[in-house]
Amino acid sequence: MKLLIVGAMGNVGHRLMTAFPGAIGMDRVPGADIVADLATIDYAAPQIRDVLAAVDGVIHVATSADVDAPDDVHYQAVIDAARLLDACQRVPVPRVILPSSDWAEPKPGWAINTYGHSKRVFETMAAMYRHSTGKHCVALRIGWVAHDLEEVRRSPKWLQDNYWDDARLVREVKAALQL
Repeated sequence: MKLLIVGAMGNVGHRLMTAFPGAIGMDRVPGADIVADLATIDYAAPQIRDVLAAVDGVIHVATSADVDAPDDVHYQAVIDAARLLDACQRVPVPRVILPSSDWAEPKPGWAINTYGHSKRVFETMAAMYRHSTGKHCVALRIGWVAHDLEEVRRSPKWLQDNYWDDARLVREVKAALQL
């Protein structure tokens, strides 16, 4: 299966690039196969259009994992995902995964915030894509992917309980891709 991983140089994207050899990586930082900023990318450019037409799936993980980031960060993530899905729909790409989180549901003692609402929007956009294209699209509620085991050990129990190691991350992504 040929995949495009958007956000390939980030914490989750890097792990997925390792797990899916041959995947095409797209990110705004140097080192990716396609260096592009999702806020300004021209999806009509032949290079981008050709990649989308050639892949069997797109995994989008180019979004902030910072629950407390300023609201404009999460609004921009929604805009970026909508633009990416619009480009995928024009092909249409057969399989798409969007990033969601269990923060899309209220947590005991914490009200849902802008980050959580942005994940709800991603879930709705996945349903829209499925409806409009008849293709497979999932907003995967990704657990916490720590940078290293020391970070896990230093974290509170409630966060450790939501920890996904690399094996679980890959297993869940493969399931979401229906592999």
